[in-house]
Amino acid sequence: MSAIAAIILGAAAKVGAPIIKSIFEKHVGGVAGTLAGTVIDVIAEKAGVAPDELPTIPAGKIEAAVAEAEAEAPETIALWSQGLAGQFALLQAEQAEGFWPSAWRWGWMYLLAFLWVCAFLFFPIAKAFGLRLDPIDTSTLITLTGWFISLYMGGHTIKEIGRQAVEAVKTWKRPV
Repeated sequence: MSAIAAIILGAAAKVGAPIIKSIFEKHVGGVAGTLAGTVIDVIAEKAGVAPDELPTIPAGKIEAAVAEAEAEAPETIALWSQGLAGQFALLQAEQAEGFWPSAWRWGWMYLLAFLWVCAFLFFPIAKAFGLRLDPIDTSTLITLTGWFISLYMGGHTIKEIGRQAVEAVKTWKRPV
């Protein structure tokens, strides 16, 4: 990311893009989801390449993309700020529920993680040392995990998996 940031900073200084320049001076870091990461994505889109390919394109093309992104920078910043505000509102709503109404989420996550680790790691190791433990039925674990995913994620994950399965079946060609 630092090579891309350096290229964009140089192009921003050359074409006179103070907003882009200030974003990169203040917000470049290791997190790809930051404002600088969003600006990199916009510049790559304007240049017609993937973000990782930015160092390989000519400087003139990068400068043109930076100039276009500079014109849209206030709108990009506003959208990014709205996303942060939405995340903060969600956090506040979850905290307003109190401890117990939201405890089921993380409680189930840790319980399921523990059961999967027991089923595939702890119990087989214990069995290798001669301890006789009844194995956990993986079909039960799959069922419990599916229920949790559908409850926690509002069913959207299950619906998406189902939609993708239907699309995959539609693409199969039957032998003639």
